[in-house]
Amino acid sequence: MVDLIAIDLDGTLLTDERKVTKENYEAIHYALKKGVKVVLCTGRPYLGMNHVVEEVGLTSDDDYIITFNGSLVQKASDGEILARNTMTFGDLKIWKEELDRLKLPLNVIDEDYVYYPSSYPDDQSSIYLSDVTVAPSQEKDFESFEPDHDFNKFVIAINEEYLDQQLEDLNPALLEKYSVVKSHPFLLEVMSKGTHKAKGISQLAEFLNIDRSRIMGIGDQENDQTMIEWAGIGVGMDNAVDAVKEVSDDITASNNDSGVAQAIYKYVK
Repeated sequence: MVDLIAIDLDGTLLTDERKVTKENYEAIHYALKKGVKVVLCTGRPYLGMNHVVEEVGLTSDDDYIITFNGSLVQKASDGEILARNTMTFGDLKIWKEELDRLKLPLNVIDEDYVYYPSSYPDDQSSIYLSDVTVAPSQEKDFESFEPDHDFNKFVIAINEEYLDQQLEDLNPALLEKYSVVKSHPFLLEVMSKGTHKAKGISQLAEFLNIDRSRIMGIGDQENDQTMIEWAGIGVGMDNAVDAVKEVSDDITASNNDSGVAQAIYKYVK
């Protein structure tokens, strides 16, 4: 029996045009009427996905979301934070130095803004603000943050071929000290060590007293893999990357064919 469904947004609940299909909307409300918790679980910040919360209708005081790939567990209605897993200014300095060396663009994100520098290394501009998010943004000298400033994640968004080429020279020690994962082929995300969607969902499950065996996770990209492996039922989209399909218990239809709805009707009786 399923008591909670964790659903990724981009490439999963949303079509390629970033829409919620009528079938997915109806299936979510079918699950809600059966007493199942539906939790949107995304790499986006709250202000970059609260319009989806409203569109889907998960706006009660008893609805929850996971944002920043598990960095925050929040109430869906107003963004109130129930659990946080963040990084420090010291972490920012480490990653800025490394990405400057690799000539990769860095954006840093907290609960309020996506921050961008006045210029990127070697004019390799980030496409995060233009192609990925609608969250509020602010230009910032990264050296001017206060020492006690907390960050939810760092992102590197640039042409996929160039990104992969430069990452071949990434200091491997950083992969041991942080959670580093792709949420799109062109987007690398960095979180604190042990922070991922599975951690966020597990924190919420503990808060709600729901056993992991009664949780279903649905996703398509590498940043969904931990959630799908951890959940009692892990469902990969037909459009999912191979790594996700390999760890999934089941494969549903694609994001453009309302695969979320098919999974809900199959497992919520």
